Amino acid sequence: MSVRQRKEVQEMPRRVNVPQAFLPVLFFVLNPSINPAIWPELLGPSHRISAAPADPTTNPEIWKEYGLQATERADYGAFRATAYRFKDTTGAFAAAQWLQASDPKTTTLGNYVIACSGKCPAQLKEWLAAGKPPGLSRAAYPTLDTYLPTKNLAAGSKRYIYGPAALAQFEPRIPAAAVAFDFSTEGQLAKYHTPKGEATLTIFSYPTPMMARQQLAELQKLPGAAAKRTGALVAVVFTPDQTAESLLSQINYQASVSMDEVPPLVLKPESAANMLLAIISLAGVVVAFCALSGLAFGLIRVLARKFGHLGANDAMITLHLADK
Repeated sequence: MSVRQRKEVQEMPRRVNVPQAFLPVLFFVLNPSINPAIWPELLGPSHRISAAPADPTTNPEIWKEYGLQATERADYGAFRATAYRFKDTTGAFAAAQWLQASDPKTTTLGNYVIACSGKCPAQLKEWLAAGKPPGLSRAAYPTLDTYLPTKNLAAGSKRYIYGPAALAQFEPRIPAAAVAFDFSTEGQLAKYHTPKGEATLTIFSYPTPMMARQQLAELQKLPGAAAKRTGALVAVVFTPDQTAESLLSQINYQASVSMDEVPPLVLKPESAANMLLAIISLAGVVVAFCALSGLAFGLIRVLARKFGHLGANDAMITLHLADK
């Protein structure tokens, strides 16, 4: 064995021992299952019996693409509730559409997706919100699904797409290169009933109309697809009959702005009356304070003069109005 090899063998334990000291810390930071509890001990009138992670076992690429951060399933006796926390509300919105295909009762709370089985209470979401689950975000949800035609829409067929994994799973006929997810493209897919079968409509949203125009040329090359651009949107339809134009004609781009700010205060008669009463009360408190302060000051001066503590420097100007 050469000298260099012997040095490497001697140094190997040192190289391993230093990282091993930090393995518990790294495990705590990197393991998504080690997170603050999502479901509280007391949810409404129900006490939590047990809680455990509920990490999905299938389609890990899609869950990663949606930004899954933590999961927890809790048993409250009469019902069992599952919560999925995502990086943002877009991921929660996408996952909820996916899960609603098998469980229509699945709902969202900000960047959380909530599922429940058993005798689920109607106030489940409100109770969880009152418990302030960790990392809760109240940002706006995507609005791309509002462009979908509602007539003949297949129930549970909506899928939100903003990555190649979801696209390959839900619409493999469209290659990721034609969509160009590098532009932060997002898509909304849905299926429709037609006389000759099922049609699939996917609407892609691009940051600018120029990007949409560029990708329209690529999407129009797909076999069996009909495509249309409207503003910053590109719609692609695969249909077994001649209903493609009918679906595409119903999609028209309208610019919208989503804001995460708290909505402005709406002045109602009740709130105006309460505000006026508060102003009057505050004015009364200020007047009473001034009156009491003046009386206290005068009393102190009178007592100081009576006991001979009033010096020349503390003389008080007195108006002898009674002598006039």
